[in-house]
Amino acid sequence: MSSTREPHQPYYDVNPSPVARRLLWHVLGVGRGTIPGVETRLPFDKPGVVLLWVHSGSARLQLRSGLIALRKGPYFWLFNPRQRRVFAPQGNRPLVADAIRFGGPGVDGWLEELDVARRPEFELSRPGVIHQAQARLVTLVRQRPRNWEWQAHDILHAMLREFFVARQLLSRRPQSAPREILQVLNAIEADPFRDWKMADLARRAGLSEWTLRVRFRDAMDQAPHRYVQQRRLDLARELLSDPNLRIKEIAERLHFSNENYFTKFFRKLTGTSPTEHRKRVHAAGRGAK
Repeated sequence: MSSTREPHQPYYDVNPSPVARRLLWHVLGVGRGTIPGVETRLPFDKPGVVLLWVHSGSARLQLRSGLIALRKGPYFWLFNPRQRRVFAPQGNRPLVADAIRFGGPGVDGWLEELDVARRPEFELSRPGVIHQAQARLVTLVRQRPRNWEWQAHDILHAMLREFFVARQLLSRRPQSAPREILQVLNAIEADPFRDWKMADLARRAGLSEWTLRVRFRDAMDQAPHRYVQQRRLDLARELLSDPNLRIKEIAERLHFSNENYFTKFFRKLTGTSPTEHRKRVHAAGRGAK
């Protein structure tokens, strides 16, 4: 977390194996750190997410999305470390914070679904789950037993469930959606590369476009257009992980009229270009070797 540490409470930086980095939730750093005064952190150049909570003290954290008040309690903060962070301890006391920095193949999708860019703070009903997860990860990182990275994957996956539940991401289940909405979802999954239009989806559902929008939002908590765009973004990320595919080819597979439109689409939803995203992913892969 910082170069200043509390005695007997170190922070461990971890270099995951190539297999763990590609396929598993993997630890990048875990432990406790002390920030005695105003401190600026530069952006990381590799994908990942930081989970932070306060052990003692308080601070203000400036992120791209705004100012966050860090304080002790059942409060946890998730944020993308690929942004500048400024910590400012309050009340002439250092900030002592626990943190887990981790990554995984679907980390960007998790950040989007959890809406951490706008709402990085979580008040969890079972904070002890996170505390125990960190203690177990510290033990694994220190001892490195056989298959420890698989164990870390299981711990991180179980830990993320707490944030998934906190955002009520499964409060609306497709299985309980009306038949016409299931028909739309099945059509999209059967041809996910297609740039689905509302008129096409409405015909599949046997509804007017207006009625489909209302019923889809009621069942899925989002507009049909957003659902389609998010599905295309997931596919774009998957294709960009293949270094043998040119950006132009990926744009064609996703039915964009040209590479420029694809780049605008990707930048609008992620804040970065397809080329920049690819470089970052490949750099992370090289860093694991």
